[in-house]
Amino acid sequence: MLNQLEHKGTAAKRRKPNWDNELAYILEGGGAELPVNVICDIFVENTQTKERIAFELKAPLPNSDQTKVSKEKLLKLSAMTTSQVDNAYFALPYNPYGKKADYNWSFPNRWFNMHEDSCVLIGDEFWERIGGVGTYQAFLDAVNEISTDYKLRIYRDYLGIEPPANFNKGLS
Repeated sequence: MLNQLEHKGTAAKRRKPNWDNELAYILEGGGAELPVNVICDIFVENTQTKERIAFELKAPLPNSDQTKVSKEKLLKLSAMTTSQVDNAYFALPYNPYGKKADYNWSFPNRWFNMHEDSCVLIGDEFWERIGGVGTYQAFLDAVNEISTDYKLRIYRDYLGIEPPANFNKGLS
């Protein structure tokens, strides 16, 4: 399945990404079980609901190889006989395009339908999945309250982007 997503070919042979269909295909099984270990970027457990969530976290403009590895991990996590997670997501903590509908980086689009796949979280969707409604804005507000040095580091090292021109407005 991953090979059909990766290699260009005739329209009839090239698979278009569709998480629900791909997961259903994998879960139908038919092959021998294989032992696997999967290490994801973030694992969260809700202590109240006991929900376990895995995230493959990438910079907003990931390359194709990183995205393929993440998709393989998500499929493995979702197909384990003894489930280790309730949900697994491919997450981009920031969206340089603004809205999810406008996300248009070509490399991850080969592996995921970045606009429609339920396992894809971009920007505020990721933050609010972890911390609830308002978490993304609270994070941005917190970034805006700290010193210029830390703001630069968060923008560049964590979000993987250059800060906006007015990033230090309001700092004393």
